[in-house]
Amino acid sequence: MIKIGIFDRYLSTLGGGERYSCKIAEVLSKNKDYKVDLITDLYSDLSEVSERLNLDLSETALKIFPFISDDYSQSITGIYDIFINATYLSAFSPKAKYNIYVCYFPTPFDSDFRPIHRFLLVFFRKPARWLYRKSEKLLSSLKKFEITEGIYDLKRFMLGRGSWSTGEVIIRTDRTRQDTDKVLLSESTKKNNDPIIKLGIKNPTDTNLKTMHVRITAHGSSLSESPFLNIRENLDAGQKKSIEIPVKPGEVSYIRIKSDVFIPSVQNNQIKDSRKLGVVLYDESDISMPKRIFFKILGYIPMFLVTYPSDFKFLESYDEIVSISEFSKYWIKRYWGKDSRILFPPVDTDSFETGLKEKIILSVGRFFPEHHNKKQYELAQAFIDMIKSNPDDMKDYRLVLAGGLENRENHIAYVEKIKEISRGYPIEIMTNISWSDLKALFSKAMIFWHASGLNEDESKNPAKFEHFGITTVEAMSAGCIPIVINKGGQKEIIEEAVNGFKFEDISELKAKTIYAIRNYESVKEIKLKAGSDSQKYSNNNFKENLLKIISEAVGQLKK
Repeated sequence: MIKIGIFDRYLSTLGGGERYSCKIAEVLSKNKDYKVDLITDLYSDLSEVSERLNLDLSETALKIFPFISDDYSQSITGIYDIFINATYLSAFSPKAKYNIYVCYFPTPFDSDFRPIHRFLLVFFRKPARWLYRKSEKLLSSLKKFEITEGIYDLKRFMLGRGSWSTGEVIIRTDRTRQDTDKVLLSESTKKNNDPIIKLGIKNPTDTNLKTMHVRITAHGSSLSESPFLNIRENLDAGQKKSIEIPVKPGEVSYIRIKSDVFIPSVQNNQIKDSRKLGVVLYDESDISMPKRIFFKILGYIPMFLVTYPSDFKFLESYDEIVSISEFSKYWIKRYWGKDSRILFPPVDTDSFETGLKEKIILSVGRFFPEHHNKKQYELAQAFIDMIKSNPDDMKDYRLVLAGGLENRENHIAYVEKIKEISRGYPIEIMTNISWSDLKALFSKAMIFWHASGLNEDESKNPAKFEHFGITTVEAMSAGCIPIVINKGGQKEIIEEAVNGFKFEDISELKAKTIYAIRNYESVKEIKLKAGSDSQKYSNNNFKENLLKIISEAVGQLKK
């Protein structure tokens, strides 16, 4: 059985990258020779993810590893035969037998930095890293255990403060060394020189659980072994208890802490936190006051100062880089000097149908104002201009802007800004709609717009352009006439006047849209060609190409 780990830190956002990583998980988990874990740092309900992304993740296991960095990667990735890092802007070094880096685009790691971030990076990065190196040495001398799974803020836990668990925490202890750490010995066990771990467990009032049931088991060198210790605790609301867990001397052993869980969003009117939270865990190892103060200071250091890559050495940890388009492949070679192989994103082309077309111009993409945003504001303005300048051609046409919207203040403000200029015009804004509703929209729409990168310089800011164009392919498979920007990954998908149209600026977008409206009957051949060309990016082709990549990786493992 080949163990495969797929890391997507941003699973909860359910964007295009997440459908890519989750489709990898779906395809591989259906193979009886592979055991697949989907790794992330915030809890997501895989049944909900499956529904929203139209996938089947029933054979995939979810693993929560909230703190992923070089010093933590060994315990996370070392258990896998194949590790696939599908996280955007990730720069940690894995330790699996074979490692694959999925690069949607080689965006500079400081692309979203504000001036204050850049200032801190220049003046405080070296001292921050020095302090963390010191802290790691100090921690290794004080503690003979590590959290391998189940803590949401490992840094907070390491510094002796309470941290939420996922409901199941796995702790690995290593007592094979002879210099047993006396710091971990309680007064009651010093006489026998038995090593113990001292932890605190708490049921905060936030959980709304009158009683939280906690079970602690200690195992030998494998969690599959029968426990040699079994502790059950019942915590009232707000109650905290200290526990001491004896560890077998001279052995590697494991401790599992399981508890009741709750989901914060269920307790509030607004959905702000969809994590599944369990008992709060504290490290109560005895350390001196100077060391405790040192850890306290360390807690105020921003993590990006420690994790920001100084170079591209982390890429040496990967056996292969996978890109998603010719556009991304070109910039990977130019920015990183690395070759990559293309695995086009999977498009569920079989799910789309050409229905009875209505006078709808459709644009699909997440609503957000920064970085490579989808330019919905500019599209709304263009549509309004067309109504004013070509009222007869635009009669009964409406613009539909559909896409995901996160509960972030600036994202919500961006949507409100679009709504403000759209008042009085046939413009609909549809956020977080279901997969079935989205398919229905594609089926009814006559024309599809895509404008990521509009008014941007591709040679200076290539990251602001669409790296591929999944929604464009979806529109093609649903019988829409695509009119997309002639930049980024879009220009590889669309051939001018063959399977769609391309534009350089907003005036050309409006002109080609009016042309398509006036000559809709005569451009039907373009619509048919778009439908057939979309099959190049089908789920079946993705599956075939992915399995080839993994098969070659397995072949390398057997050498």
